[in-house]
Amino acid sequence: MTLPDTEHAAVREVLAAGLTVRRGQGYSVRVTAPLSVHRAALALCAELADDGAGPAAKKAYRVYSERLTAAAI
Repeated sequence: MTLPDTEHAAVREVLAAGLTVRRGQGYSVRVTAPLSVHRAALALCAELADDGAGPAAKKAYRVYSERLTAAAI
């Protein structure tokens, strides 16, 4: 399962409306959404933090998590 194929309708809609931006060797999707939708997306991305993930995936998850934590304060 990929994140755009998730059963969470709000996450699917936000990703579909997001802006794909070239960043270094990869791409990012910029989205504007309520904090609750970002938290749902982070929960769905929890597998990125697993031991089987590569360093870049782990860093992406960690950075996203830290940004959400900072936004909640």
